Amino acid sequence: MTKTNHIDTIGYSSLMEGVLPKMLEIGIPLNEGRIYLALLLEPSIPASRLCEITGIPDSKIYSILESATKLNMVEVQYGLPKTYRATAPAPLIMQVKSALKSRYENGIRVGESVEAQLQEVWTNVNKNAANENGLEIAYVVKGVVNIVSKMKEMIFVARRDVMIILPSLNLFASIHEQLVEAKSRGVHIRIAMPQKDLTKISSETNAFDISILSQQCCDTWLLVADGRLLTVSKGASEHETSAILTKDRVLVQMSEAYFENPSCCFRAL
Repeated sequence: MTKTNHIDTIGYSSLMEGVLPKMLEIGIPLNEGRIYLALLLEPSIPASRLCEITGIPDSKIYSILESATKLNMVEVQYGLPKTYRATAPAPLIMQVKSALKSRYENGIRVGESVEAQLQEVWTNVNKNAANENGLEIAYVVKGVVNIVSKMKEMIFVARRDVMIILPSLNLFASIHEQLVEAKSRGVHIRIAMPQKDLTKISSETNAFDISILSQQCCDTWLLVADGRLLTVSKGASEHETSAILTKDRVLVQMSEAYFENPSCCFRAL
């Protein structure tokens, strides 16, 4: 064995131990990863040399090389024999990161959809139980993260109208995607926010029915969607902030009247 091959073998073992496990974590297949690392160290080598470095048998090496080529990990150099080289790491990893981001975002959307569907069933079952007892059940939601998640779910399942009072720009950003999606389904969206926040996001609120939240009401945070009310009580911290979710008609009507009160919310010009 030559000195060069000896150095490459040591380098390959080091990459196998330090880098390959991380490549597997981001979705790169095992054997394709082994080939890629070998080609990083020894570019433009034939399949037979790859078998020597990686230990992959010649009966499998060509199918793995074909797979690695389709994944843009390997380039083929035609000749007698064919030789192979690794593609540049930066565009390869950029491609992997883009795929990971897409899977993550799709997973979030699917998770929110599943949550909304299960929540609707759960709510209906508990509503029926409440009606049998002649009571209207109110549920407590604790923590800002859980409250925002509940807001997203309520907007997601809304079919008629959504009325929302938001005290901050961050909250609007958290649910903006759901509001746009609901608007596209024909849901009537009414939003009240402080003037200073509306000025910053005027282009993002053009599609909605906008009201300005008066100064004395700027701590108000509530959502009414298809007769369901989520009213929030701010705590000393995000964790201590809590909300009540109810379909009590009196409370819903009071909240709607609050929104319509000119001393609290007035239409933006």
